Amino acid sequence: MPMPDDDSPSAEAGRSPMLPRNVTTSRPELESRLLGTLDTIDEPVSIATAIRDRDGRILDFRLEYVNLAAARWAGVAREAMIGLITGEILPDFRAAGHFDSLREVVETGVPDQRDGVTVADTVVGGRWIGGIYDLRAIRLGDGYLSTWRLRSAAPEPG
Repeated sequence: MPMPDDDSPSAEAGRSPMLPRNVTTSRPELESRLLGTLDTIDEPVSIATAIRDRDGRILDFRLEYVNLAAARWAGVAREAMIGLITGEILPDFRAAGHFDSLREVVETGVPDQRDGVTVADTVVGGRWIGGIYDLRAIRLGDGYLSTWRLRSAAPEPG
């Protein structure tokens, strides 16, 4: 008697278990294509992973990826941003409540969507980014994917 198809995730080397068996795209190729696609988006995108203490509390986030639009927005080379923690890039990140919002996204899985948020900060080694923003974040693994759109720029304080 023939055995029914096994619907368990594929264990084939390098192939995503999320892909049907007839798809031959490897996981590294799929990831490369996805990140390449994110680079074509004109809106800044960042992906960060939680840094946790021994008790599992989120202490900060480490940037794993920023698209080209995010690097342009920051005025910093993308390679210089990857691997940094959020507080190293944006000095007022915690004080402005952005850390708490992203921690909640990661801990609860509930996406964050805020429009008309005032930001007054300077990217370390980069430029002034003050203004009114629309912010979005979703949980991605043990971290988040975020996007933001500048509605109107604010002048740099004197």
